[in-house]
Amino acid sequence: MNISVLINTFNEEKNIENCLKAVEWADEIVVVDMYSDDKTVEIASRYTDKIFYFKRMGYADPARQFALEKATYDWILVVDADELVPLKLKNILSEIAGKDLADVVYIPRSNYFAGKKINGLGMGTLHDMQPRFFKKGYLNFGDEIHNFFKVESKARIYRIKNPEESFTHLSYLDFEQYFDRMNNYSTIEATSIFNGKKERNYFIKNLLMAFFQTFKEIILFKWYKDGFRGISIGILSINYCLAYYMKLKLMEEYNSNDTRQKVREEYQKVIENIMFEYKK
Repeated sequence: MNISVLINTFNEEKNIENCLKAVEWADEIVVVDMYSDDKTVEIASRYTDKIFYFKRMGYADPARQFALEKATYDWILVVDADELVPLKLKNILSEIAGKDLADVVYIPRSNYFAGKKINGLGMGTLHDMQPRFFKKGYLNFGDEIHNFFKVESKARIYRIKNPEESFTHLSYLDFEQYFDRMNNYSTIEATSIFNGKKERNYFIKNLLMAFFQTFKEIILFKWYKDGFRGISIGILSINYCLAYYMKLKLMEEYNSNDTRQKVREEYQKVIENIMFEYKK
């Protein structure tokens, strides 16, 4: 039983070494980098010679399928550069693979935000379960943001329920980093809908769903227990829906996903009218 670990990177020099140290036990480490500007590749080359490149996409999921195609072994573990694989998780994964207990394994994540572990928000360890360990042929990756795990219907599913057997996800350092990613992802989502890759939801429906999700998290996941972090992220999840909808509306109005260029053209008309007055 051999395991390939897949890691996608872009400017992860501050995270990648710790991530790699925690998967040195793997039989193979495949790193797919999106042409980093920092020392990510230099650091990764100390741990593996299987380093490949993929065009920058703004998010890693299309590159994951590319990484999967480069893997040698049948068992695949997908790890993000800001995640660590603790020993207890490594041991349970080895046991599952060794005893052939499943085809796809959902792994919980212990998420940290701005230095503290998050227990609510749907980000608590057993709330955030992802199919990251699987046999080749039972899971592939799509390019639709927030809907990229494509699990085969025939796959035997195993869900790890021990919170100590989870990824450690050292997520956002601060709110500024969160805002940057929210801005990036809302643009990608709006563009996906505009280009027909993702179904369009009506604004009111989507907003109501966001409010309902936030209310559900207040009751079920008790995000207020995470203090100002929990309250802030809960509110910002609603803002995310507003952000991508506003971007989508502009794209539809100008019939282009490059709305800045279209607005520049509109402004140029205003400029030309003003300049024409001087020529009279």
